[in-house]
Amino acid sequence: MTSDDSIYLDHGATSFPKAPGVSEAMVRFLATDSGNPGRGGHRLTVSASRSIETARERVAELLGSHPERTLLGPGATFWLNTVLAAWLGPGDRVVLSALEHNSVMRPLRQLERDRDLDLVVAEGRSDDAVPSPEEIRGLVAGGRSRLVVLSHASNVTGAILPVTEIANAVAPVPVLVDGAQTAGSVPVSFEGMGVTAFACSGHKGLLGPPGTGVLLLAEGVDLKPLVSGGTGSRSESEDMPDQLPDRLEAGTPNGPGIVGLGAACAWLADRRVEEVHHHEHRLVECLAEQLQAIHGVRLHGWCDGEPHTGILSFTVRGCDGGDLAAWLDRECGLMLRSGLHCAPAAHRRLGSFPNGTLRAGIGPFNTDADVDALAAAVRYAAAHGTE
Repeated sequence: MTSDDSIYLDHGATSFPKAPGVSEAMVRFLATDSGNPGRGGHRLTVSASRSIETARERVAELLGSHPERTLLGPGATFWLNTVLAAWLGPGDRVVLSALEHNSVMRPLRQLERDRDLDLVVAEGRSDDAVPSPEEIRGLVAGGRSRLVVLSHASNVTGAILPVTEIANAVAPVPVLVDGAQTAGSVPVSFEGMGVTAFACSGHKGLLGPPGTGVLLLAEGVDLKPLVSGGTGSRSESEDMPDQLPDRLEAGTPNGPGIVGLGAACAWLADRRVEEVHHHEHRLVECLAEQLQAIHGVRLHGWCDGEPHTGILSFTVRGCDGGDLAAWLDRECGLMLRSGLHCAPAAHRRLGSFPNGTLRAGIGPFNTDADVDALAAAVRYAAAHGTE
């Protein structure tokens, strides 16, 4: 809930409110610890280094990774670009799902033009476009594929993809996972997933500040840096250091953001991501059941009984999505997102292009009353319109 008692249901875009302790940690860092980490040996730079490494350890522990191979940067988009640019060469074949966000699609399309990539899109199931391990394995077959790229969960429908099963089916072809919609909302154990790399946002399910993101790398994986520059280590060399995380973390880090992310991960670890996922899944199932009972409402990509995050997309016959979102905000205090959600490929596959859908994104602080309020408002709009 926001301070004016309106209801925030846009957690697919960013979380609100942030986890308790995040703001305090960021303010404390700026007030007492904001030396430049790794750049010198005085007390402030040492304190800043310790704060950032503590945050790194908290992120790694929550996501099941090794701290040294847990990279911290400005967002999931940055890390996805880093992996794609470093991994792919001229003529490489890439297999991906039809549900990818533009954080994947745009760099891939750019590389398709610049490096003549061969992009192969898995159609997935007819109702939610989720690909099976067998489908991906069939597209990878032949020995030409360089990389498989998959959303862990669709930001349009909330459907969770079987990334571990797919990784097992296509091995040894590497798999890059976009975990922006699952980290913090769905239990993740990176070292148990069998994937090569996992990128996620800090500001969504991890409940941290914007401008933060994480890249997890499997043992033995080395990448060419997307950005080069100062790191505070190996200052005698004009080349980037060989060791992680310094090799991929050029420039002064976002200390306040990283410390805030660490505080959020500590809060999630204490509350358990499994409990957060159970809470969000129960609420989204309740919402889906109520909306399915309303005449003129259509759910997009929802399959009863299948794994989902707290996201649900829908349209209301006779109501423009943008107008309906504005009415819900203005008249009902309900904040949702309408449109294409930066995933036009997913909407084309789901049949909701070009108008898109209205997307409800449930978070850990939403309640049964919030879900009931949205269902009641949609029920009224479906019957009476939004004039």
